[in-house]
Amino acid sequence: MRRAISVQAVLQVVGEFDESGGASVGLVAWELCIDERLVLGAWERARVAELIAPAGADQHEQLWRLTPAGWAAHQGERENA
Repeated sequence: MRRAISVQAVLQVVGEFDESGGASVGLVAWELCIDERLVLGAWERARVAELIAPAGADQHEQLWRLTPAGWAAHQGERENA
C-alpha cells in the first residue's frame, strides 16, 4: 500500500486543473493513482492553511482551486526543485 501524499502533491494536481474549474479530492486521488483516503490528510492540511478554496461544484463533487497563497507555495516548491 502506498503512503499518504504530501500537501505539495495536492497543490500540483489542483493547480493543473485550475483552468478547467478546479479539482476534487477524488480527482486528485485518481490523477495520482492512489486511494482517496491517502489524499485526505494532505488535502485537509492544504484547506486549513488556506492554500485551496472552494471553486464551485460539478454534478458530484465540490471543486477547489489554489488560493494566491497556494499558488505561491506551489511556485516556490517548483523553484526550489
